[in-house]
Amino acid sequence: MSKVGKDGKVTLGADTIVGMGTWSLDGVSVEELDASSFGDDWKSFKYGMKDGGSVSFNGHYDPTDTTGQQMLQLANLYNSALTDLRCYIDDTSYFVPSQSTSYFAPGAYSTGMPGKVSSVTITTFNIGADKSGLETISFTAKVSGLMVLV
Repeated sequence: MSKVGKDGKVTLGADTIVGMGTWSLDGVSVEELDASSFGDDWKSFKYGMKDGGSVSFNGHYDPTDTTGQQMLQLANLYNSALTDLRCYIDDTSYFVPSQSTSYFAPGAYSTGMPGKVSSVTITTFNIGADKSGLETISFTAKVSGLMVLV
């Protein structure tokens, strides 16, 4: 079933990040290691570590958003690992860093990370202004572990 983008949002815990209008999640990638050797006619591969990807989101800048935009800027400044950043796809379902320490996390994804919880770290934020538009802010976060759909 298709989802309507206007029903999405980005939150930090229970607090909505004010002004956001887009978000995207890169998803998991896997290292591809060339296992070929001299004399091989075809390349062969082994697969290494997984990378949880990144999350990016942006919208209108609001310097008065002390529980959202300002908190994310501070998280960037202090390299804080966030476990409660949520990217909603509708009123109730959202992607969040996995907090499961077992093989299976909430939703349909397997963490493959027993004993370890996931987080995101805000790696960049940018604020911009244009004389013919509203001021903007964008955030990028690196996923450490796995984002799961709850």
